[in-house]
Amino acid sequence: MAKAAPESIDSKALEEAIAKLSPEEAAFFLQSLEGKLKKRKIQLTGYLLAMGVWLVAMLGALAFYGASDGFVIWVFLVPFALLGAILYFFGKWATKVGGPDKTR
Repeated sequence: MAKAAPESIDSKALEEAIAKLSPEEAAFFLQSLEGKLKKRKIQLTGYLLAMGVWLVAMLGALAFYGASDGFVIWVFLVPFALLGAILYFFGKWATKVGGPDKTR
């Protein structure tokens, strides 16, 4: 079972721990940290883009549904398909850039 993260991390203790690292360890830590930050930035961009595309697509689907006759309920599946595709591709890209999570 994974240990829970502490409520707050003492920045002084963290600075002291980083200062004690060898140059190779510090470079690895910095590279890992930068990768994780890039990954989170890509994920956040994907979430925001997906939300915007979903909203526009739902409004378009609603307009299409209102203007059409007959069975067009399928049009409401398109926004969710776009949402899923965007989240999938941004997730793949983020994993490629930042590396996989090793928390499992």
